[in-house]
Amino acid sequence: MDTIDGMRAFAHVMETKSFTAAARKMGISPALASKYIGQMEDRLGTRLFNRTTRSVHPTEIGAAYYIKCKKILRDFHEMEESVTDQSTEPKGLIRIAAPRAFGEDMLVEAIGDFMQQYPEIMIDLVLDERRVDIIDEGFDMAIRLDELRDSSLIARKIMAFPYMVCASPDYLKNHGTPETPGNLINHRCIINAPISPTGQWQFLIEGQKKLITVPQSARVNTARATTTLARAGIGIGLCLYSTVRDDLKTGRLVRLLQPYEAYDRKIYALYPHSQHLSRKTRVFVDFLLERFGG
Repeated sequence: MDTIDGMRAFAHVMETKSFTAAARKMGISPALASKYIGQMEDRLGTRLFNRTTRSVHPTEIGAAYYIKCKKILRDFHEMEESVTDQSTEPKGLIRIAAPRAFGEDMLVEAIGDFMQQYPEIMIDLVLDERRVDIIDEGFDMAIRLDELRDSSLIARKIMAFPYMVCASPDYLKNHGTPETPGNLINHRCIINAPISPTGQWQFLIEGQKKLITVPQSARVNTARATTTLARAGIGIGLCLYSTVRDDLKTGRLVRLLQPYEAYDRKIYALYPHSQHLSRKTRVFVDFLLERFGG
């Protein structure tokens, strides 16, 4: 028995709780998977699983061994992949999780250009506001907006991603233009609840960040809905940059209160700590850095 194959069989049995399912993943027979585990137990001098006719459960030693086994298998895979990367074009599947607004407004277009450059790479993009668990859910990387709390991940800043106060020309013609944050009290405002749950917007006033309560004419729960209502002249919105960049260029929206802006958010690419990051993921991260300027 090859030691690595034995460890792979052991890990698959741990994860599937079944010799049959583990064998199917490896493309071998259940009898051979069982033989691998038996040989490992003989070599280690201890039982790794408690088996019955209906279930397979790890022993205490087996559960502890699994943690170390997974690390060795991951390192082995990364070592082989890093050697292969040096002599071949990057290829394979990259699974990416990203927030919907940034994904639809900017990332999808960038991915299209990336795949033209690297036709052997396949992209599986999942757009969701939910914070996925990159490792447990099998993602290669995630794109996130600030709030980097997981120290087990490497974070690379892709770009600044501010929120900005915007309104349509028609709205400003009918209601006037606020010159200071305090003037907003006399205006209709569109609230994006996840960003401003209490109906307050943050501004930089005299060098300090302060919260200003604004009148609510509409309340939504997505960045794109905020921009859509602002474009329609419903009120003034605190809008995510990616959702208004084209409107600002064409004049459909006007940027307001720029000297007071205080939402200096950033977009990051996150991926697990790894001594040998796969080339396919590395070239994609590098592409994003070049595309968006870091």
